[in-house]
Amino acid sequence: MAGSVSLCGITTTNKGVFALTSTSSIPSWLESLLICPACGADVEGSARFFRCTACLSQYPVRYGIPDFRMWPDPYITVDDEFAKIRKLLTPAGRSFRELLADYYYVLSPENPELHAHYIAAIEGSVARGAALIRKLRAASPGLGDRRLLDVGCGTAGLALAASREFREVVGVDVALRYLLIGRQRLNEGEVDIPLICANAEALPFREGVFDAVVADAVLEHVRDSARMRDETIRVLAPGGAFFFTTNNRFSILPEPHLRILGFGLLPRRWMEPVALRLRRTAYKTRLHSRRELGRVFRGVGRLDLPSYDPGELGERNERARRVWDVLRRIPPIRWLLTPVVPQYFISGRKPDPLPGTRYPVPGTRDP
Repeated sequence: MAGSVSLCGITTTNKGVFALTSTSSIPSWLESLLICPACGADVEGSARFFRCTACLSQYPVRYGIPDFRMWPDPYITVDDEFAKIRKLLTPAGRSFRELLADYYYVLSPENPELHAHYIAAIEGSVARGAALIRKLRAASPGLGDRRLLDVGCGTAGLALAASREFREVVGVDVALRYLLIGRQRLNEGEVDIPLICANAEALPFREGVFDAVVADAVLEHVRDSARMRDETIRVLAPGGAFFFTTNNRFSILPEPHLRILGFGLLPRRWMEPVALRLRRTAYKTRLHSRRELGRVFRGVGRLDLPSYDPGELGERNERARRVWDVLRRIPPIRWLLTPVVPQYFISGRKPDPLPGTRYPVPGTRDP
């Protein structure tokens, strides 16, 4: 992949509660799906790394999680992330909620006014994930139930919910630290879901192997949203479906990550300086407008206004949910609110290819 920077040469020590082994985290069915994200060739796995059989790139297994990242998390350097992980996992034996609180209140002191907001969103992600799975199935009737990929899975709330509906679930995220917190959540739920550290724009999976791909508020965090779209379609089986949610740049509500009203109206070059000044945190997010999303998904996905089930947004927002449910059904009001709604839903299905042909995805590589 042109211009990419492999992280496979970086090493770290193994401390804390998780053993540096892949045997308990990567089932054989998943190993058969893995490919090199740089060139698309087969990989050979061991307890400590996966190696590409063609370009010979090596992808280490860190704390039991394969690290197939081509680019680092934009919010933290690789070395700083490893240092934070070592602190997070020492001492061993803490619960999911203890790890979560420690990560934000102890290890991430730069934006304390936002911590409660972030933690509440993460703790509610299982219920939110279950609602998104229902929306996925409503948007794509007859969808299979064999295998789902949760892109940008974070602490694995949606993946946990999806395990009740799909026989095989995989979670992928660029942030290794969140995956480790998420694995503790899965351990406590007694659910065995493999987690992989990778980029949404360079998924380490073969073509056509997932029935469904879901990404909740991920599109705005990637380097290249069109590339994420293409990779999603590539790994879907013919007839498979994707369902994305994404926050609207021009929402009438405060920006969801910083809680600043009107932030999306700023020129993009001003956003990070303003975020640093007002919230003491970096801002690498790129929220899309309705028009931008329309260009990205033209011909491959449907852009819809959000709709929410009773209780999905929590008790404090239930009244607002009911009001929105009425307003979105009134055509003139719907037309007025469409450009400024907080979120959009994007759904689509991969068509069946013509007999004897492969489904082409622009911009992707052949494995």
